[in-house]
Amino acid sequence: MTPVCSVVRREGVAELSVPSRDTRQFGPPMPASLRTLLDNDRARLRALTPLDDEILDRPLSWVHSSDLLDPTPWLEPGNLLLTNGAPFSGTDAADPRAYAERLRDAGVAGLGFATDVIHAEVPPEVVEACAAAGVPLIEVGRRAPFIGIIRFVADLIAADRAARFTWLLDAQRAVARAAVRDDGLREILRTLARLLDTWVALYDGAGARIPLEGIPSAPPVEEQRVAGETRRLLERATAASVQLPAPGGAVLQTIGRSGGLRGVLAVGARAAFDPAEKDLVATVVALASIALDQQRHVQTSLRTVRSGVLELLVDGHADAAGRLAEAVFGALPAGPTTVVTLAAGAAEPGLLDELDVIMTDPGRLFFAERGGDVVVLAIEGDDVISSLVARRRLVAGSAVHLDGDDLATTLRRADLAAREAPAGTVRAYADIAGSGLVGALRERGGDLIAASLLRPLEAVAPGERRRLVDSARAWLDANGAWDPAARGLGIHRHTLKARMAQLEQVLGIDLSTFSARAELWAALQLTG
Repeated sequence: MTPVCSVVRREGVAELSVPSRDTRQFGPPMPASLRTLLDNDRARLRALTPLDDEILDRPLSWVHSSDLLDPTPWLEPGNLLLTNGAPFSGTDAADPRAYAERLRDAGVAGLGFATDVIHAEVPPEVVEACAAAGVPLIEVGRRAPFIGIIRFVADLIAADRAARFTWLLDAQRAVARAAVRDDGLREILRTLARLLDTWVALYDGAGARIPLEGIPSAPPVEEQRVAGETRRLLERATAASVQLPAPGGAVLQTIGRSGGLRGVLAVGARAAFDPAEKDLVATVVALASIALDQQRHVQTSLRTVRSGVLELLVDGHADAAGRLAEAVFGALPAGPTTVVTLAAGAAEPGLLDELDVIMTDPGRLFFAERGGDVVVLAIEGDDVISSLVARRRLVAGSAVHLDGDDLATTLRRADLAAREAPAGTVRAYADIAGSGLVGALRERGGDLIAASLLRPLEAVAPGERRRLVDSARAWLDANGAWDPAARGLGIHRHTLKARMAQLEQVLGIDLSTFSARAELWAALQLTG
C-alpha cells in the first residue's frame, strides 16, 4: 500500500510528514483517521483490537496525551488519546475495564499505548478491557515520540480544512457560474448534484415535486419518505433544515422566509455532510431563494403578457398573438394541439411556478391565466400535463385544436369537459361529445330536470300513467303522425289523440309546438 506519510527528523525529533494534496484532482480530501496512521509502515503503530472500516475511517478531531487516571474531563469525542502506560503501573493503578469504559462513554476515537517506556508490552488486561468496551487500541512501539503523531494529525487536520475550504470556494464559483445561465435555477441544482455526486429534488410551496430534467432524482424507495417530510416542513411554515437518517439519507432545507416558504430542497446524503458540503448546500438554498423571488417578480409580469397572448388567440388575432409570443416566450405550439383547462388553477399553490419550470421549450407548451382558470396549449400527445393533473389532483378538461379551428370554440369545449371531470383526471371533450346531447344533459344533471317536468304524472294511476308514456313515445317516434303511431300501439287513432290530449293537460304543455315535443322527448330519454 502506498504510504500516506513518512518519517522525517527535525531538530533530532522523529516526526511524520504530511504529503501535499491536490484538491482539484481528488476533490474533498479524507480527514485524519486511524487508517492514515496505521497505513504508514514507518509510523510504528500496530492495532491490538479488531478494527472495521467504520472505526478506521472515523475522523480524528485531535490527538491528546495524558497519563491521568481519568483524562476524560479533558477529552472530546473523536480524540485519539496517547498514554505511556503510567495509569496502569504502581500501587494506585487504574482499573483497565473502568478506564476503557470511561473512554468509550467520552466518545474517544482510540487509545494509543506506548511500549518500551514503562511497559515492555501492552498489559493483556488492558487489551481485553479495550476490546470489551469497543475502544480501538493502538500500540505505539519503539519509543516513537508522541509529538510526531500529534504534529502529523494536526498537519493533516489543517491540510484537510484548507483543502475543503479550497473545494468549497471552487464549488461556490461553479454554482455562481451556473446561476447566471439562461435556466439558472435548474443549472444551480444540476451543479450541486454533480459536485456532491448525489440526487437532488425540488418541491414547490404546496409540497409537489417539480420535475427537473437531466438531474438525478431520489430513488423510488426514498421519494415517499422525503415527500412526507417535505409536507411536514411546509405545514410548519417555519424555515428549517432536517437530516433524514440512512439508509438512503437526505438533507431537507426549506426555501424562503418563515411564514412565506417557497418550497423545499432535498439533497441525497449517504453520510452526514461535512461543514464544507453543508456550506455548499446553504449557498445553493440562498441562490435558489433569490432565483425564485426574482422569477416571481418577472413571471408575474410575464403572466400578464401570456394572458394577453391568449386573449388575442381567442379573439382570432392569431398572427399578432404569434408575433408577441415569439418575441417574449418563443414560438407557440404548432400543428394539432391539445387545449387543457385547469379549473381554478390560478389559485392552486405553486402551480404557476411549476409550469414556469416545465415550460423550458416554448414550442412544446404554452400556458396562461384566464378568469381564475389556467389554460394550457400543448403539442398533442404530450403527457406532461396529464402527469401534473394526476399528481396534484387537479380538475381538468381537454379538447383537440386543429389548424384553422376557432380557439374560442375549442376553449369552450375544454371548459365544458373540465366541469364534468373528476379530480386527478383530464376529461376529454371527445368523450362527452361521443355520448350525444342526451348523454351530455344526463352528465350535467338533466335527468333531475326531466324528472321535475314529468312529476305531475305521479298523480295518475300506475296503469294509466304507463299507457300515457308508451303512447307519447310511439307518437314522438312516428314524428307526430297519428296513424302509424296508433297502428304500432294497436289502438284507434282517436284513442291516441285522446291520450295525448290528457297528457297535455296533466303536464301543462302544448304539444302542437316543436319545442314542447322536443322537451318531452328529451325528458322521456333522460328518465328512461
